[in-house]
Amino acid sequence: MKRRSPWTPTIPWPAGTSPLPSRSWRWKRGAGSRYSFTPRYHEPYSTHSPDTLIPAAPNTQCVYGTYGFAFHIEKDGFSIEVNQENGIYVYRRSLDGSSAERKLVSSGGRVIVNPVEPLNLPREVSRHLIVEFEPVSIEPGAQETVYLTFPIEVAVFVAAKGNYEVLDIFSWNRQKYTLYGSPDRGLIARWWGSQVAFSPPLVDPRREGLLSLTITNATNAWVDVSRVVLEGYGMKIFYDDSASIRAWMRISSSMVAETGCHDAPYRDGQRKSLELYTARSIPGIERSRFLMDQGI
Repeated sequence: MKRRSPWTPTIPWPAGTSPLPSRSWRWKRGAGSRYSFTPRYHEPYSTHSPDTLIPAAPNTQCVYGTYGFAFHIEKDGFSIEVNQENGIYVYRRSLDGSSAERKLVSSGGRVIVNPVEPLNLPREVSRHLIVEFEPVSIEPGAQETVYLTFPIEVAVFVAAKGNYEVLDIFSWNRQKYTLYGSPDRGLIARWWGSQVAFSPPLVDPRREGLLSLTITNATNAWVDVSRVVLEGYGMKIFYDDSASIRAWMRISSSMVAETGCHDAPYRDGQRKSLELYTARSIPGIERSRFLMDQGI
């Protein structure tokens, strides 16, 4: 099947990624050699619950946390704040020339800032994310974990009296979309290009998160894998100073695989992101897995 190039009118290759090299990697289960990278994750992490008020930290890259109705963060061309003006609260955000403002009539509450499913900008046109990477060949019956990245979108929620409202969604990335599959049977998906690694790579926490993908080859033949498609409603994002997803892929043929996400953090101390469909009170959402039946 001919691979279609991601399309976008005037948007360059997403920040934090690079064109995919032509070589492929091949390994055997139990082999002694591995491509190694220096892990970023070596410091202790916060164990705050989502309801804990966390002071604003303007001297760090991390903006995630739960804040009271009066906070301000500003760094490197980005600012976000909630202030009280003339008896009402005003939310403002500025990033690279774009801005958002909302007025909040409330006696008080919490503001939650966390990473969300990266399927909302510039507007919601797809419920699927496709991550493409260098081809890897997996031997029959093998199970291996590879490390990829995924794009970051950040949502700002206001919580009061047990209800959640989405105030704003923003990103340091520009968006690309592509067609997965054929024109008559395929679907539009948010596209992201990633390097592939066998240990957790360095990430820019503003632009990308860590995607841990465990691949199981349930066939009796070698299979090449160069992409994974995830269902947006099934994404489970966890975060501390950066975001992560634990995903899985089960290969049933050279062209077909099923994918999904584990509802568990990549490491201890991470908090679970508030999901957009929960905040928007969308009922009847049950799809958490995706069948890749048009190529892997």
